[in-house]
Formats: sequence, C-alpha cells, structure tokens
Amino acid sequence: MVNQFFSRFGIPFEIFTDRGTNFESKLFKEVCCLLGIDKKRTTPYRPSANGKVERYNRTLMEAVRCFTANRQDSWDVNLPQIAGALRSSVNRSTGFTPNKMMLGREVYTPADLVFPSQKIKFTTESEYVSRLENSIKDAHDQARETLKAVQKTRKRDYDLRLNSKTYKVGDPVYMLDTAHKKGTCYKLSFKWDGPGIVTQQISPYLYRIRHKNVVKTINHDRLKICKETNLPKWANQEIDRLTGLLGVDSDETIYCLCRQPDDGSFMIQCDWCDEWFHGRCVNVSEEEGVRIRKYKCPNC
Repeated sequence: MVNQFFSRFGIPFEIFTDRGTNFESKLFKEVCCLLGIDKKRTTPYRPSANGKVERYNRTLMEAVRCFTANRQDSWDVNLPQIAGALRSSVNRSTGFTPNKMMLGREVYTPADLVFPSQKIKFTTESEYVSRLENSIKDAHDQARETLKAVQKTRKRDYDLRLNSKTYKVGDPVYMLDTAHKKGTCYKLSFKWDGPGIVTQQISPYLYRIRHKNVVKTINHDRLKICKETNLPKWANQEIDRLTGLLGVDSDETIYCLCRQPDDGSFMIQCDWCDEWFHGRCVNVSEEEGVRIRKYKCPNC
C-alpha cells in the first residue's frame, strides 16, 4: 500500500477495512498511526457493512470467470488487462468510467484505433491544465448528484425489506454463529450461540454483547431475544450489575493494565480476578478470545 498506492495517489484521511488479519496486524496499525490515517473497520461477519467494495469484488470475479473459461491455472496472468477493461467501463452509480473520474479524461483502448476520435490541440500548458481541472471538477460534481439519487433509491429499496429489532441493556439474546469451526460439520452445528447479555447500544443497529468472558460487537439482525428463564449464573450476575449501573455513566469506569475506559474495542475478562482487559493490551485477538475457555490475565 505504501509503495504502490500511497506513493502514487497520496495518503488518505481514512481507511475502512474488514477484520482480516492483514488489516488488524500491528504493522498495519503502526503505519496508519505514523501517516495520520484514521482506521475504521466493519462489524464482524457483516460484509454489507462495506457493501461498495464487496459488490465490486463480485464484478471483478465475474470478469475473471468469463475471461479465464477453462484456463483456470493462469487466471492471475491476465488481471492487469481485466482491470484495465473495468476502468474503461461506465459505472452505473456515477455515470462515468473510473478513468474519467481519476484522470479527467478517457484512456485510449483498442476500439479507439479502429474508430479514432477527434483530438483536442492546446496552444499552451496552462490551457491544458485549466481544461483538465474543469473536466475533473465537472465530472465529480455530476457524479455526486448521480450518487445522491442512486443512494436514495437503494436506501428506499433496502428499508422495504429491513426488519429492525430493538434491544435494551440487560436483555439476554442469542447470537447467530456463521463461523465454520475446523473438524465440525457446518450443517449439523448449532446456528445460534449464547445466551449473551446486551451491555451497550452503540447505534440504532449495533450492540455490544457479553458472552461469558468475551465482549463482541454485533449487528441487530444477527441477534434474537432469549426467552429462557433458567439463565447461567454469570448471566444473572451481569444483568444485576447492569441494572445497578443504568443511572451511572459507564464511560467513567476504567479497566485493563492501561487503566483506560472502554473505548469500544474488543475486551476479555479474566476468570480468576474478574477484571476486564483490552485485547490489544494483553495481545489477545477477538478470534483467539472466542476459542479461549478460561482466560488468565498477566497479573494472575
């Protein structure tokens, strides 16, 4: 990214990624910190949180599939040509090609050799720069207007199928588990894990859920209310604790080795001292935390 992207197109103000290990690595985080990039990430197991990228990945894979046909052993050899063809294709959302949006002009393709277009001649360098600047500005202004209309239409269509669910702090819930565990059959595995306890409502659709000694951030459409009356002991204790804190600002509570408040990142609880720790401070990732049956903190 540093050598091939940032050096050519500049450093972005913000990067939005999924939770792949390459993006969650210490190296990637330190690079973002060094370059002043605000790094954000998607909700776990929710590809639609980064829908634009996922949708274009599907377009790219369809193009690769059509191009390779029976030559699947050399699909990567032709990627630059496939990407060049996609950059020359008009995007349905913006109404322009990626080349036009990025360069302010269309690049020459094999079709231009057969049907050449009229070339524009410039007398001075400043005339070319001025025309290029106006071309890029006009393309971006028109693209923004088109995107507003497209986003409004897509949001309307999406909301028609949206089944919003609301949960309160302290509610016991089940969590949809779509992860495939090694050595088990996915079709024979339980689809719902839990119960967990809602500890915080981050947004109208995002909730923080405590499940035993692990805290997760989960979207509302991956939760369902738990109607069991015989809850585990730890769940009843957590409900009692949250009921007593409903009138208290939980952000003032400090945790972990760093003695900092809950900042929304992954946390894990020690089964010996019941203290909570930020995963980054004790070098435990969210994926590792799910697999740990009993966690012992450095102090214990």
